[in-house]
Amino acid sequence: MERGAQHPMMFSIIVPVCNGEDYIEACVKSALSQSAFAGDRDEPFEVIIVENGSADNTPGICDELAAKDNRVRVLHKGKIGLFAARQAGISVARGEWILSLDSDDELSEDALKILSEEIASLGAGGGADLIIFDAKELETGKRLHTRPFSPGVIYLGNEKKVIIDQFCRDDSLNSMWTKCVRRSIAGLAKTDIYLNYGEDLYQTAEYLDRARGVLYLDKVIYRYRRDAVSLSSSYSEVYLDNEKITWAKLDELARKWEEGTMDELISQRKSLTCTIALTKLIQSSLSMKEKKYKLEKLLNDEFYKKYALLPLPSWAPEEARFVKELQLSKDPVSAILKNSMVSGIKRWIKERIRNGN
Repeated sequence: MERGAQHPMMFSIIVPVCNGEDYIEACVKSALSQSAFAGDRDEPFEVIIVENGSADNTPGICDELAAKDNRVRVLHKGKIGLFAARQAGISVARGEWILSLDSDDELSEDALKILSEEIASLGAGGGADLIIFDAKELETGKRLHTRPFSPGVIYLGNEKKVIIDQFCRDDSLNSMWTKCVRRSIAGLAKTDIYLNYGEDLYQTAEYLDRARGVLYLDKVIYRYRRDAVSLSSSYSEVYLDNEKITWAKLDELARKWEEGTMDELISQRKSLTCTIALTKLIQSSLSMKEKKYKLEKLLNDEFYKKYALLPLPSWAPEEARFVKELQLSKDPVSAILKNSMVSGIKRWIKERIRNGN
């Protein structure tokens, strides 16, 4: 019998990256520096970096990391988007379980040890195909979420409704990087969708639907870098287009799961998406002429017109509530452009101070 068949690999860690030269080395090193964990495995884990269209030194750094450690593989895929990049890594993964690691974040040193022990406790076959764990801010050590689930409990069949209800209610379960997914359910049939925004929610929805059971671990094993520059820090019309695809997927599955009982809460989340799109535009470095053009285009978008003026969810951040007031004003275009001009001046002053001018 082949070694791979006799001692199957336990984990594949998927790291999609685009223009990640500042943090990708620390990210991968955190994955490679895992504590030893139980299991009769010759190759207990692998790291698959999926580089997708970087314009900086990321491709070379990734290749150097792979050359130094045979546990690392690199796929160069070009600009295929975050969703397709993650799925490309899953398609070649050898591990029984898939972990997602964002290129500016890190795994705790004992992450795989903790997960392997929990997986071993499931027994042969187990009942869980999806494991949810917790994360903390890398800079402050602050825990990101406190979840209303019972630790160590496998939510099977109809019991999954507790998890699904929370998933529909707010964004605390969106992130792929707080999940360990059995490889048998991780690969999705449709992988040619270009998604840079909302892809976590899209994939999580699919996995919650496919999983026989969901196990919750009340343990923090992931370090999230809040201060990193990310896709979410700039404005792109792709943002709302991507979010429409994601919300369509959740609508499809929520109708199956909840039979319409979560429609109002989901609509409020869509309202927040519209407000976030507007916030990105206000805070962007676009010229006032460009902002005015894109603002008028955004205000005339059918999705925006349908959901933008609905109430925000109760947990929406203060920034979103401020922008919502601009949306609801008598002359939203003037109010938004005026606020955008003030934001631009403040940013200019900060840059001047930072550069010593």
